[in-house]
Amino acid sequence: MGGKIAWREWSDESFQTAEREGKLVLLDLTASWCHWCHVMDDTTYSDDAVARLINDNFVPVRVDIDRRPDISERYNRGGFPTTAFLSHSGDAVWGATYIPPADMRRVLEGLLRAKRAGEIDQALARAGERARTPKMAPSGRGLPSEGELGRLMSGMMDSFDPVHGGFGDEPKFPNPDAVDLLITRHAVLGDRSAASAASLTLARMAEGLYDGAEGGVFRYSVTRDWSVPHYEKMLETNLGYLRNLARAQAALGTGDLSGLAEGVAGYLLTTLRDPATGAFFGSQDADEEYYRLPLKARSKRPAPSVDRAVYSGWNALASSVLVEAGALLARPDLVGAGLGALDRVMETHWDGRMGLVAHSEGQGLFLSEDQVELLGALLSAMEVRGTERTREPAEELIRAVAERFAHRDGGIGDVVADPAGIGSLAHPVRSLVTNSRWAHRLALAGAALGRTALLDQARGVLASFDTATVLAHGPFSAPFIAAADSLMAGPLKVEVHSSLARPWEDPLWVASKRAMDPRVVTLFVADGGGFAVACTEEGCSAKIRGPDELLRALRRPPPGQV
Repeated sequence: MGGKIAWREWSDESFQTAEREGKLVLLDLTASWCHWCHVMDDTTYSDDAVARLINDNFVPVRVDIDRRPDISERYNRGGFPTTAFLSHSGDAVWGATYIPPADMRRVLEGLLRAKRAGEIDQALARAGERARTPKMAPSGRGLPSEGELGRLMSGMMDSFDPVHGGFGDEPKFPNPDAVDLLITRHAVLGDRSAASAASLTLARMAEGLYDGAEGGVFRYSVTRDWSVPHYEKMLETNLGYLRNLARAQAALGTGDLSGLAEGVAGYLLTTLRDPATGAFFGSQDADEEYYRLPLKARSKRPAPSVDRAVYSGWNALASSVLVEAGALLARPDLVGAGLGALDRVMETHWDGRMGLVAHSEGQGLFLSEDQVELLGALLSAMEVRGTERTREPAEELIRAVAERFAHRDGGIGDVVADPAGIGSLAHPVRSLVTNSRWAHRLALAGAALGRTALLDQARGVLASFDTATVLAHGPFSAPFIAAADSLMAGPLKVEVHSSLARPWEDPLWVASKRAMDPRVVTLFVADGGGFAVACTEEGCSAKIRGPDELLRALRRPPPGQV
């Protein structure tokens, strides 16, 4: 595929070649699961004239976006493939997504003319001057008020589709964070409109994206009504949907979502899981003809290929989702699969010297998003295994992230700062979503580990984002809203002291999990106690003996009431 192009890797050497030969870099952002990437290989990059123009006049660099999400974050043009042209310094010159052969020839020839005329260098110089203009440092602020939190929630719901569910128009992607927020608002605050919105979204998604023959959901829909799927299946997408289904089944009490959850879980365990290691693969390729066939006809054809790369962040997410889903759906095998994924990542991707997890095995790339997901997985493991096995790696991770990913504007950047990095890789990007998740998990870790200073760190992370910035994220502000709500209410540790061997067998532990309150971390202590205690910064409750009593203890006062 695209074999006529002499593709290079993203490296200092490639950009040095571009500088030495006075050429632009052609950056192709691609993925094994990407249908239109394959089409562009078969058409545009297989065209003789296009290949000749590229090989003679550009330095072609191909990057797998799953392997290098940091590069994708900076250079993608809203879809994949992304076709971007960069200077030898890594500055973006021009870009698009899929480009047919005839259009590509015109683009290449136009860029060559502009380069020879000096127009590109002049434009880059002007852009460099603007980039050097100093920016004002963010002013200190606290957590949002209840009024501001209400505005953020309203802003998120502005893009909700009341007819088909989900958020936005088309193409329509799942947004599991937003659906989680709707579910927990109903569970914690009794918000029936949130329950209706979550139920509608999950049902309509199932009608369009769920593969009734083999299980699992497709990545997104081309249309607003979910009816035209884009057929790749992603680990991350399926985990988000499984988490939504398990939480909705436990919290909403309407409809039967367990069948869908079983189908998604079955797909994950049979297709995307390596039975030999317990690790999870990242994706399965799109094949429109295959997925439109009934199951019997599919069995006569080879299944779409699975990318067998193992990425730490997605496996950590698999761990936390499967542990929770297994507990909520009474599926101990899912809990075991989740813990197995975490153990595998710690064995193959954890760098004990750095106290961080590498993005993929042997790659040497450390991304904050992977660290955030790992802390989530360690928290889930604490809930079922206790803190003895998880305390040390969690504390090492928290320390290392603070040291290596701290961003000058507050919170954490996406990569370790490297002034010698190519182009914008020299400047860490501060993601609202990643920082919100980090703040939320820091607060829960502080409660679980008895480290109250972590709560102050978590508040500082959220306080570095102003309301206008959060509002601009629309439905992608959900993780911030969830984190801010949890920190405003204050994290809560529930310790279940049990005479049973497994946490999901104890009604007190199950009740705490089914309360679905994102400020709560529920620990299991197998000491024969037969009671629970709920602990805040101020101290712990008296012993609680029954699930109903525990649920009453966890119930929050209505907003505005103390």
